[in-house]
Amino acid sequence: MRTIFVSLFLTITSVISFASANDIEEIGRLRETADSLHSIGRTDSAAIVGERAISLADKIGDPTQIVGTNAAQGVFLRSLGRVDEAMQRYETALSIITSGKFRENPDQEAIEEIASLYINLSVLNLDMQNKDEAGRNATLAGDWIAKSNDPELKGVIYGVAGSVLTGCGDLDRAMKYQDLAYQNSIESGSNDAAFRAAAYTMLLSDRSGNKGKADSWRQKCRRLMPEITSMTSKMAYYQAECSICLKNKDNKGAIVWFDKILGLEGIDNLPFVKFDCYNNLHLAYADLGDYKNAYNTLLQSNEMRDTLWAQEKAESLRDLTIKYETKETQLALAQSEAKRNNILMWLFAALALLLIGAIVFVVYATRQKRRRMQREMEFAKIRADIGRQLTQQYIEGLESERQRMARELHDGVCNDLLAIQMNISAGKPADSTASMIDTCRESVRRISHELMPPEFSYASLDEVVRFFVSKQADANNGKIAFIYDSSAIDSDWSSVADDISLEVYRIVQEAVGNAVKHSGAEEINVRLILTKEKLETVISDNGSYQHRASSGKKGIGLESIRRRANAIGGTVSVETCESGGTEVKLEVIF
Repeated sequence: MRTIFVSLFLTITSVISFASANDIEEIGRLRETADSLHSIGRTDSAAIVGERAISLADKIGDPTQIVGTNAAQGVFLRSLGRVDEAMQRYETALSIITSGKFRENPDQEAIEEIASLYINLSVLNLDMQNKDEAGRNATLAGDWIAKSNDPELKGVIYGVAGSVLTGCGDLDRAMKYQDLAYQNSIESGSNDAAFRAAAYTMLLSDRSGNKGKADSWRQKCRRLMPEITSMTSKMAYYQAECSICLKNKDNKGAIVWFDKILGLEGIDNLPFVKFDCYNNLHLAYADLGDYKNAYNTLLQSNEMRDTLWAQEKAESLRDLTIKYETKETQLALAQSEAKRNNILMWLFAALALLLIGAIVFVVYATRQKRRRMQREMEFAKIRADIGRQLTQQYIEGLESERQRMARELHDGVCNDLLAIQMNISAGKPADSTASMIDTCRESVRRISHELMPPEFSYASLDEVVRFFVSKQADANNGKIAFIYDSSAIDSDWSSVADDISLEVYRIVQEAVGNAVKHSGAEEINVRLILTKEKLETVISDNGSYQHRASSGKKGIGLESIRRRANAIGGTVSVETCESGGTEVKLEVIF
């Protein structure tokens, strides 16, 4: 599927000439081995072989081999759930293919490596729910692979691009790419690729409402099935059938196909696929009334979500996207400048051949130079302004984070440490001091968990607050009774914007923390009421007024609550009765 070339560009022939043919052949052999291991589900072994190929490519210094080995390794690492490491490999490949020299008259191998890298990036962005970027990269992959002469590779790239565009909702373009994938795979004799293309075309035909066409493609898949050995190809067909069952409300049929996917050998090496299966499987069980299995699969889904969808991974992906787009912009500017300089060169040569007077030539050249300097000055000014804005945003973000951590640590850990110091100074027994140290350590652990709330893209405000209250109840060992109540009237919790959800969650944290630490309450109530017009949050306790006053310190909690409420256009009221009990009420009008 890949043709090995000794050189990539004429400009780097002298460099590549030092690489022996044996080294390049060895890289090709290692990549084929890694691809074979990945196709049968042994992705961990594929990653080990991939690292050996990268080391050899770095040794000989061939840009095409470096791009290909790093892009392939990114696929293996992403399949293993090691997204941060995968993005580092993709970034290495991107830094090479977005250089002007690499794209000057690329040969077939360079074209194929560029297309492969773009399709890998599109899959990764789709996994992270960044659909706009996923669709863009899939289209770029399709544009580049169209220049290839390898029908087998074209079938693979078109097939994956069609699958990504299906996930992005662009069904017309997805159908076009799957048709191209099937045609090229049949031409090259690749049964696996043709099988996958047929499976996805079956799915797209069903979604477009053409049941007859879907059945025709299903028969093609079943005829090819006995010849298919690849785990990933079988999985593609099972996923397509499963999606059709879910669309047609056939939950029993969907469960059968989900079980087939989860029973594939090597599926444990594909955590993203398992997460998607469990996430949908519990819904199918729930619709059938099988709540025991629904609950068990939901627990498995949540466990995998906590591992795969960490905030750090999403931030790293956005950073890679920004770097990539910046590199693309710089490349476009460089190419535009090169074309303009080329035009000027030919213009000056023509003017010289036509014996145009020296005075006209000088005036023209001076005018062009002045315009170029003005554009360069404007570009430098814009770049400096952008740099200052990014620096200011970064500093403001750091200051905001510092203030938030000060509020979290002020009333808890500091007081615990002071008590420990006083205990030690008073010479009290070591058991008592050790118990206080355990309490302090538990407080720090809880604060560290609370600094990063669950992703609101995968849990509603109601679920996040319910989980927080439950954890507070566990942490207090029954000393304080926690009661949580919520209701959504003519609305849905998913309609609450993420920025509002996060600030409301932080306000609940602050108010509950204040009640636990300062009120001496035996019961704390948290209530959320959502309507189409507003969101109302009430945190109340039965603590005594005297107990609050005895602390003798003016905390920063209420100030923090009011500032967060103002940030989302909400209002806060606090009522404390001398007879006992305090109520913090937040209203956000939509």
